[in-house]
Amino acid sequence: MPELSRLDWARMNLDQVRRQLLDAAAFGKYITPEQLEHAAGKIAEGMRIYLEETHPTPADPPPDRSTFHGRMDEWPG
Repeated sequence: MPELSRLDWARMNLDQVRRQLLDAAAFGKYITPEQLEHAAGKIAEGMRIYLEETHPTPADPPPDRSTFHGRMDEWPG
């Protein structure tokens, strides 16, 4: 099986958490605090990867800075 890209890995983990939460909500399943903490970690890691992969950083600015709609001290990264 080919290795997953970072975005595919993040998407897979976020989808696993989504399914776990939907399953708990739909069928009244109990989720332990440890499971919720683990799910929160997966969400945080997935969001971090999405931001890194989809938002330019100062080291990799867009060719036309007019595409950034904010102050420079808010520049992503």
